[in-house]
Amino acid sequence: MDLYKNTKISAIIFDFDGVIVNSEPLWFKAAVLSLKETNIKYDNQIIFKQTIGMVSENVWKLLIKEKIQNSQKRKLNKIYKKNLDLLFFKKLKLSRGFKFFIRHNNLPSIIVSNASSRYIFETLNRLKINQFSKNDIISCTGQLLPKPKPDGYIKAINQLKLPIKNLLVIEDSDVGISAAKSAGIKNIIRHTHNNENLPKKIKYKIPILKSFMELNKFIKKN
Repeated sequence: MDLYKNTKISAIIFDFDGVIVNSEPLWFKAAVLSLKETNIKYDNQIIFKQTIGMVSENVWKLLIKEKIQNSQKRKLNKIYKKNLDLLFFKKLKLSRGFKFFIRHNNLPSIIVSNASSRYIFETLNRLKINQFSKNDIISCTGQLLPKPKPDGYIKAINQLKLPIKNLLVIEDSDVGISAAKSAGIKNIIRHTHNNENLPKKIKYKIPILKSFMELNKFIKKN
């Protein structure tokens, strides 16, 4: 992260899935399990790294290669929700080092995500992270268009009321990075879980954050 070594960081904007929690493989696993349960043919050459940052609707478009009926879609979404709830309850974990980092972080912090605010808030509570209020969670749903549109980041910038040059964004996908760039943010790093979640193909070559222990050292230096 030497690119930003002389940059004063005054606030951090986090993505949620793939950044605060290592959930990207679970979203994909739930999708594949659901397709198998409903006997819907899908492209089994697709791997989860190709779906990082995608909303569910786009994941289905990538995976499903045949036209399915509305009744199948309803059944698929119902089973998908069941599988998500089960997998997240059993296997969802915080990203390595995040709990230590957020407890010792004195900078204002906001979450901007395509996921619902209810899911984010409930997940944080279950994982015993209480450093974010409901106002600190910006969900790109409803009136706010999802990433790669910049709506969520623009709201975060206005909410923080700090110079944009002093904001740091942590994302894991090109979709999220594109949204942050479109909002005018320059300081962006990609969290990759020690490169385990690094997408197969990347559009934006930006500094890599392998763990939050690394981020803790970077913030202290700046």
